[in-house]
Amino acid sequence: MDDARAPFPAPHPGSTDSVAMLGHIVSFNTTSTHSNLPLINWIGEWMDAHGVFWKLSYNPEETKANLHAIIGPRTAGGLAFAGHVDTVPVTGQHWSSDPFQLHESGTRLTARGAADMKGFVACMLAAVPDLAAMDLKRPIHMLFTHDEEITCNGARIAMQQAQADHLLPSWCVVGEPTLMLPVIGHKGRLSVRLTARGKAGHSAYPEEGVNALHALGEAMAWVAEEARRFAFEGRQVDGFHPPHSTIQIGLASGGVALNIIPAHAEAEIEWRTVPGDDAHALLDRMKQALTRTDQWMKKASPECGLTFEVINDLPPLVLPNNDPLATVVRQSVGTNAEGFISYGTEAGIYQQAGMRSIVCGPGSIEQAHRPDEWIERSQLTACDRFLRDMTRRVCLAGTAPLPANTM
Repeated sequence: MDDARAPFPAPHPGSTDSVAMLGHIVSFNTTSTHSNLPLINWIGEWMDAHGVFWKLSYNPEETKANLHAIIGPRTAGGLAFAGHVDTVPVTGQHWSSDPFQLHESGTRLTARGAADMKGFVACMLAAVPDLAAMDLKRPIHMLFTHDEEITCNGARIAMQQAQADHLLPSWCVVGEPTLMLPVIGHKGRLSVRLTARGKAGHSAYPEEGVNALHALGEAMAWVAEEARRFAFEGRQVDGFHPPHSTIQIGLASGGVALNIIPAHAEAEIEWRTVPGDDAHALLDRMKQALTRTDQWMKKASPECGLTFEVINDLPPLVLPNNDPLATVVRQSVGTNAEGFISYGTEAGIYQQAGMRSIVCGPGSIEQAHRPDEWIERSQLTACDRFLRDMTRRVCLAGTAPLPANTM
């Protein structure tokens, strides 16, 4: 997408207008099938214009990058604001306006990524001139990542680089859309591809083949029963909706013709786990339950059987409600409440890497991934205040060390 299509020109250095910034960055088509380098390179230019240090880390193909900027002391510790710059596609969706051109209607700002989550990214970038002018005692880190919508590998790469450079922040706010409500917990997600390898043959002679779809059917029946077990007997954790772990098969395929014994079938399975449930232990439970299925396949033909391949593994987020980070975020937002969400974010990866993490950002997740995705202008205004207030509370508050992540 060419930048000239943006209704707002690139903001001039020194601009703190988050709406103008949003108008510019949504003009970059950063859906996950595209490179994000044009936008990342522009963010680097924005940091250069304000004298801010930054560094890139790349995916293996070097077609996408993360950008880690540091305002203030170029050290580890301090506070990170983190946002992904990739978005979901618009293919097959009916939009009433160009999805890569910000459209204003009353108080609504419409574009792909407006809520998820270029709204927060725009506020981060618009805050740079003000934050760079502060006499910070601790650093402000800004993390801009790739591929959150498909693998979250950008966040993993960014953490590996920060650890290698000894520049890991202490605290992190991930700005996914929560209507500026602090979120202290989310479910983990493990996705797995199950492949059944059978043996082809004529359907009139079933004893001469191994039916991969029949094997997959046994697995699907077990998943359906496991889903019910979670609902009625599983661990219940207040605050989540639903309050238990879940499992489902979202994709399944196999077979080539009705009169041919299918030699191949596969399905993609996901667990969304509440804190306290170990997704890998649940995967092992499934493997154990399907041992007999695997055995009858191999008995018929040794090259047949079941295999499990992990596609993605996103850890849960668990932050106690009395944690200092949660307390400061509540104070900064001006609320006594906090929430939980059932979808995953990069916050679990950041927490696993050693940063205390929380989710809090502008916009509503109800608008994410939909046609005519929008965010309220007032949400950007609230986020603008939040970023500056958090910076003053955490990074101008003296030099005492922040509590380490002990979770």
